[in-house]
Amino acid sequence: MSDYREVIDRARRMQDFQVQVEVPAEGFRFTGVIPYDMEIVGRQAFVTVPALSIEEAVQKANEFFQNTP
Repeated sequence: MSDYREVIDRARRMQDFQVQVEVPAEGFRFTGVIPYDMEIVGRQAFVTVPALSIEEAVQKANEFFQNTP
């Protein structure tokens, strides 16, 4: 299968998952673009992530928080 067909197939199979992840330490703040719809309540973030599985959605949300300075 060609690369563009694989990308289109992946996009068609994606779903929105709502995952809950812990917000990093006190004083955390966002810089730059926030790629997901989210609501933060206390130290918990409820994040809507497009992905193929719930596991991938959790991984993407955690990576976002870990890689945000």
